[in-house]
Amino acid sequence: MPRKPDPTLKPAILEKVTLHLLDTKLEDVSVRSLGRVLGTSAYPIVYHFGSRDALIDSVVEHLADTVCHAALDPGADRAALGEYLVTTFGGLGDPHRALAARLTFELGSVEALDGRTRHRGLHRDRVAAVTAWCLAHGYDAAAADRAAHDAVMAARGAQWSTIVDRERTDADAALRAIADRLAAGASVPAA
Repeated sequence: MPRKPDPTLKPAILEKVTLHLLDTKLEDVSVRSLGRVLGTSAYPIVYHFGSRDALIDSVVEHLADTVCHAALDPGADRAALGEYLVTTFGGLGDPHRALAARLTFELGSVEALDGRTRHRGLHRDRVAAVTAWCLAHGYDAAAADRAAHDAVMAARGAQWSTIVDRERTDADAALRAIADRLAAGASVPAA
């Protein structure tokens, strides 16, 4: 009877796979190729994660927990809104944050094909947070929803631009400019 893998290996596997994905296309990742990278068979990966997709989802969750966790107080000022946008969508000079953004695009663009909604849900959460900020700063409901949707889409555009053309894009500056535009449209000054 084979030995069961050590459950303390799961975090180590997750970190090694994260490092591997920094310079590997998602399409080139299989359980077998990851086993080679880890210097083991595919068995520990399957044991701990079940499948390639579950492992990739775990990497995305790991990255979200470590680099992309932010909350926005609706009553916050323009500077705090800018920091929220930078924390949520920027800081892409950090390789882990850049990987989180890249995986969000790679996985989010195809998840609807297999019925998943994780990235759509996260996107809607971001829009809801910015909508609440807009409402607290005097936007009417329709304008708040439209402005928040436009702001989150512009933030995603700044992310994408940085991923594909890092030398010509300053995502953090673009994100702060988005906050400035939202604040300029507010009829209630940010406290």
